Amino acid sequence: MSSGPSTILHYLFPQVTELDHSLTESLGEGLLMGTKSHGSAHIIMAILVTLFTLFIALRYRSRRSKAEDSAFPEASFNARSFVELLCESTLGMMEGVMGKAAARYFFPLIGTMAFFILFSNLAGLIPGLTPPTDVISTNVVMALIVFIATHVYGLQKNGIEHIKHMMGPILVLAPLILVIELIGHVARPVSLTLRLFGNMVGDHKVLSIFLGFGIFFVPLPVMVLGTIVCIVQALVFCLLSVVYIGMAIEDLSHDH
Repeated sequence: MSSGPSTILHYLFPQVTELDHSLTESLGEGLLMGTKSHGSAHIIMAILVTLFTLFIALRYRSRRSKAEDSAFPEASFNARSFVELLCESTLGMMEGVMGKAAARYFFPLIGTMAFFILFSNLAGLIPGLTPPTDVISTNVVMALIVFIATHVYGLQKNGIEHIKHMMGPILVLAPLILVIELIGHVARPVSLTLRLFGNMVGDHKVLSIFLGFGIFFVPLPVMVLGTIVCIVQALVFCLLSVVYIGMAIEDLSHDH
């Protein structure tokens, strides 16, 4: 099923095939991970996931504005219930790591990433679609956003202490400690990228194999496990992002 993941996209958007061919010729197949379907198909899916996220947000806003009492959940499970469940879970996780004030400040960033990653991962469970998160380019952008936010807000909070903290308490060992810290900080976005990428590729490949059997009930257990993997990987990415940012915005003044 090498070409299966983008079949629906190529059917709905005939220009995808021509665009993939152009990307392959201009960038080389190596950058497209050896397959022509890893060019525009992931870009289109990322756009569709973004539009779907906006649609869910607008539906939530509509349901919330029409509710007689927004303090009480609705009886049926709908867009409002789903959004509130995911937001409360994400915010609760963030408050446990960085406190209420910081969690509310960074919630728009982490919450948006949680919705995008979760919807992107779940898209891979739909036969014929490919998740944007099973290609490195999508994940590295999100990881770099976290990396930049970590150090920008760390410098904003602690100033030069943010840099001095990376050199350790012993002046003689400061150059060595700084190099080790820099390697560790660079490894963070790499780890975020490869962890999400590897799990989504593996989950998608396993599901593709079972779908290839052509028997309806065979892929169902794999899809259930895949759903759990999608949720867990979105949680892990956001949790690690919160930990990195939380560590950077801690008050370091007492350490020196």
